[in-house]
Amino acid sequence: MTQATAVKERRWIKHLIGGGITLICLGAIFRLVKFSEVMDALKQFEWHYLILGVMSLAFGYCVRIFRWSVMLSATGSEVSFKNCAAPFLGAIALNNVLPLRLGDVVRALVFPSAMGVTKTAAATSLVVERLIDLVTLLACLALGVLAIQTLQVPPALRESAVVLALLGGIALAVGFFFSGSFARLFNKLGGGTDASRGSAKLQQIFRTIAGLFESFDVMSRPRVLGTMLLLSILVWMGEAGLFYFALQGLGLEATPLMALLVMAITTLSTLAPSSPGYVGPFHLAAFTAVSLIGGTSAQAGSYAVIVHLALWLPTTIVGALAIWSRPALFKAARK
Repeated sequence: MTQATAVKERRWIKHLIGGGITLICLGAIFRLVKFSEVMDALKQFEWHYLILGVMSLAFGYCVRIFRWSVMLSATGSEVSFKNCAAPFLGAIALNNVLPLRLGDVVRALVFPSAMGVTKTAAATSLVVERLIDLVTLLACLALGVLAIQTLQVPPALRESAVVLALLGGIALAVGFFFSGSFARLFNKLGGGTDASRGSAKLQQIFRTIAGLFESFDVMSRPRVLGTMLLLSILVWMGEAGLFYFALQGLGLEATPLMALLVMAITTLSTLAPSSPGYVGPFHLAAFTAVSLIGGTSAQAGSYAVIVHLALWLPTTIVGALAIWSRPALFKAARK
């Protein structure tokens, strides 16, 4: 079996696993809800709340784009909000329709050519962005579980949420504060003079990793790090706004903290393998979270559908238009 054949088989296995998880999650939801009740809940939904939710989501995405421009600018690249908008939104749209988060791969390895930034800087910014977002979501999960006294949450789950948030924060701190040391270590490993083919390839890998840590070190300077953390809070406040207004539209007496908890549970579910668009795990997580804060099965089922469409449809349309408006994003990569 050739290496290319083995890679193709592994991809098919990943697709099958993702499709299987999607079917299992959807099957679980269909067993818990009645379609007619969900349709009735959708008819009673107050749709003007959804407009407010999408506006809040749009604010969050504007902050995301600005945050990305801040990270790239820290590496010495001359980038602006306008220069980052189309690549960022285009990558989100590709993530929505392609498997395995291929939009992230395109943002890190394809779009930088048209943006005038290095692939190393783009890849590092993506890693930093994901790490900060993950830690922020874990903190939101822990805050919601601990602060909402009306939730009947098992003590083990409360403790797990807190432990995960702490571990995520520690991992992020280690990455930020020791990235310079890691960069020097891998530069040293990649600086040998052995000319053998295998050793040369290994040294190239070490130098690439060193470059990533060097960019990581630049982005973790106190001023840049503080700015990114502040912007990340604004990002997830904007996203939580969509979840909050969707709860209000269903007539649920939900607080902002409840919306924060629902958002954290639902968004973390997208880490699980699934079909493109996170169909299945997203819906099951949203259904579970709304049920946890007191919603009926009909409300939880309709909420999952509404929020998924509100997240998926606008970002896919706007991202597709962004790619269409800037064809140079792919042309530069081909050259």
